Amino acid sequence: MRVQIAGISTLEDALTAERAGADAIGFTLGLPDGPHNGLDESKTRSIVEALPPFVVPVVITYHTTAARLVPLCRQTGVSTVQLHGGAEMGEIATMRAVLPGLKVILAVHVTGEEALAAAREAAAVADAIILDSVDAASGRRGATGIVHDWAVSRRVVAESRVPVILAGGLTPENVGRAIGEVRPWGVDVHTGVERPDGTMDPVRVRSFVEASRRAWMELLPQHGR
Repeated sequence: MRVQIAGISTLEDALTAERAGADAIGFTLGLPDGPHNGLDESKTRSIVEALPPFVVPVVITYHTTAARLVPLCRQTGVSTVQLHGGAEMGEIATMRAVLPGLKVILAVHVTGEEALAAAREAAAVADAIILDSVDAASGRRGATGIVHDWAVSRRVVAESRVPVILAGGLTPENVGRAIGEVRPWGVDVHTGVERPDGTMDPVRVRSFVEASRRAWMELLPQHGR
């Protein structure tokens, strides 16, 4: 079970996630409503360069073109991007040609049965897909704190040819049940481990990672291990 803590904006938050046992940390850049907690490319790079080994930094963005994404990866020193605004196959191909070794995670927003077809399309060009929620009232995609239909997500996991990461309204309190129902390759949390001011809550971060690992260990006998 891989765990990503998203919404990192300081080195303190990054180290909080690392010490809790997170596998990846997500930096939100290029969002429709501006920077997240004052985070920019330069600050992201300074955090990435201070990270200990074996923690994967991920840029989470709404940018969709190679012209924007290639400089973003170079400026931050990150080689994994999580695209929540979508991207055409040609743009992804250009990015891979310019940045050898780049890993691309494409978001599929689970609003209903149509997510199954969207996941198949994304899996054809991505290294992994992440299942997230949409706030119908605001139109916001990702970091909504809203849980989507896990039954649809479970079907995506069963069909997918690439790793599937589950996101959308996950918390330390519900992640165990989510893992049991969906059986994802990994989980991602953002608002579920934040304080009201947007900073990471170390206790909730640690609880989320522990609950994720515990749920996966409970599933292992069912997989013959």
